[in-house]
Amino acid sequence: MRRTQRWIKLFKSSQFSIMLEVLKLNAEWLQELLKLEELKTFAVLHGCLKLGLFEFLEKPRSAEEISKEVKLSHRAAKAVCRFLSSKGLLIEEGGKYRISEISKVFLSRRSPFSIAEVFEEKREEIEFWLNLENTMKGENLRREADFFKRRIRVLGKIALLKDLKFVFKIASLEEFRKAKRLLDLGGGHGLYAYAFTLLNEELIADVFDLPEVVNSAKDFLKPFNAQRVNFVEGDFFRDELGENYDIVFSSFNPGGKRAELIPKISRALKKGGIYVNRQYFPADGFGIEDLEWNLWGFERLKKASKAYTFEGDLGLGEYISKLEDNGFKVFEVFSKGYTAILARKL
Repeated sequence: MRRTQRWIKLFKSSQFSIMLEVLKLNAEWLQELLKLEELKTFAVLHGCLKLGLFEFLEKPRSAEEISKEVKLSHRAAKAVCRFLSSKGLLIEEGGKYRISEISKVFLSRRSPFSIAEVFEEKREEIEFWLNLENTMKGENLRREADFFKRRIRVLGKIALLKDLKFVFKIASLEEFRKAKRLLDLGGGHGLYAYAFTLLNEELIADVFDLPEVVNSAKDFLKPFNAQRVNFVEGDFFRDELGENYDIVFSSFNPGGKRAELIPKISRALKKGGIYVNRQYFPADGFGIEDLEWNLWGFERLKKASKAYTFEGDLGLGEYISKLEDNGFKVFEVFSKGYTAILARKL
């Protein structure tokens, strides 16, 4: 009996000690992760897109009308509308709901700027991550061909939300206002080139990219009725880039940190021309983007281990030095989640 009591006392003491150690662990981030708030918000928007709710609410509707037409319970219809209103996606007036301007532009499928297809692509991406155990075994790796088939369109639609605003920074330059020709190097979807032509009525923009990219980009850009935007097929590692450009613009393209492209860029520019290069240079640590980078492959280029880097890429300081060695004067460098380098050909 006494031996049993000693064992019970020892067990309780051990459990108490373990509990104290558990409470000292820093696991708050796991609790926040398990709330799944961003995933739940994504699911709400994805579901509303599938139901056609944003098109239905182009005219003001009551929760009762929504419930009947979209076939939701009245309680769910009202709750969803209140949530979407809190996000600025719906406007409530007199007990009725209608889509806001941001929803009309980005979430209604009737809009040429609709990101509905992005939500579907992202749903598939979630499935990819939820089956990560197979990918980590070397199965189901995403390939370059998949990137060209759908990713060009998706990247273009995502750029509309934020990244495309970078064109206003370049448009503020005196050289841009006087520019006649611009080369969008590795320009993919072509929206940057299109936006630049809207900000300079005299500008002609050429988008230079691989043939398979150009084919997808032409189809993608058709609904925008882009004027003064041309597509040039080529491989910037093998081919010359043209000449007599006032501006060469490069945004996150795979060759943007490679020394061997700098002389080609110089030859493509007029004297006094501007080179704008926007890139991700590796940060310290190893985050989720770095992990993802290692889970899909480019056949043409060998990836390095850090996100958006390839073997042979230069660091920021090295890249600036190479620009100066090739007759460029760097006049501005700034970071905003990415690094932008602005240089003038001397």
